[in-house]
Amino acid sequence: MKSGVITLSLIALSAIGFSQELELKTTANVRAGAIQIENDAGEKSTTVALGGSLGAETKAINGVSVGATFYSTNALFGKNDEAMFLSSTNRGYSIVGEAFIKAQLGKTTIKAGRQIVDTPYADSDDIGMIPNTFEGYTLVNQDIDDTTIILASLDKWSGVDTDQAEKFNEMQDSGDAVLAGGVIYEGLENTTLQAWHYKLDNASFTYLEAGYETDDFSVAGQYTDQDNSNRAFGLMGVVNMGNFTFTTAYNKVNGTVVNSFGGGPFFTSGEDHTIEIDEIDQEGVLGSIEYSKDKWSLGLTHAHFKVGEDDTDYAVSYAMSDNFALDVIYSDMYDDGKMTRVFANYNF
Repeated sequence: MKSGVITLSLIALSAIGFSQELELKTTANVRAGAIQIENDAGEKSTTVALGGSLGAETKAINGVSVGATFYSTNALFGKNDEAMFLSSTNRGYSIVGEAFIKAQLGKTTIKAGRQIVDTPYADSDDIGMIPNTFEGYTLVNQDIDDTTIILASLDKWSGVDTDQAEKFNEMQDSGDAVLAGGVIYEGLENTTLQAWHYKLDNASFTYLEAGYETDDFSVAGQYTDQDNSNRAFGLMGVVNMGNFTFTTAYNKVNGTVVNSFGGGPFFTSGEDHTIEIDEIDQEGVLGSIEYSKDKWSLGLTHAHFKVGEDDTDYAVSYAMSDNFALDVIYSDMYDDGKMTRVFANYNF
């Protein structure tokens, strides 16, 4: 998406009948974050940063609107190679992470440009100061009852999981777009079914998931095929008992699998470790307990992996108001080290 997208989009709105005062819907977030990482030798690195986002979208005119979101992260103390917080050169950075034209045509929404995308193998993964955002085209259609169809063509991305978070990177070495399509069906009581397919230069990914949920419990299964020779399946169960939520999950890999463009869809993912690993035939088992009451939430999650280090996560969250929240996450990754993150978010 060219840098003049907003100006060009406003001209386009004018051409289709813009004759009223421009109305903007705005969003804003201030985020303060601190991260400390301790490696297996006991060496610590710390970064404290302040940033956030500022977004705006015009009121739709003849079904067409334009929008943009500006993201920023700025190191206050420490510049110690913290990829979740800083750029590839260990500095704060700012980026126009979203800049799009959106058209609403009946029950179909088409969006072109930079945007937030959340699918199994391409997602925002908002685990640091600035999430992943993607550049390309998306289409969402809901003409069929209880069914959502998603099509996407994505060629660039930026953010926390990329090699250079401060810029939009090619998603594939060839420069060609990643093509994705998904169908989500919710026509059965308490049940959600979804199927996805991704076409990359050298591989095709298929992802299937089925879930059944009530107020008291939920169960889900997942299956993925990454270019035929690499497969994984998973099972998950959740039980709600008063203020407590208990979760258990299992993943089994034949070959090797990757998270792709984001945090990945796997049920046994910890805060840092997942079943993505170079060694073949990985297995993961996860158990967690969460206690929630009033504005507080306390969680403990342990993910055990057949190959590689385990991941135990302790989380505390406090929602002071609808606009202000505090989160503390401590991750013990055993021989891979330890990580502590603290976030304060205020939304306008």
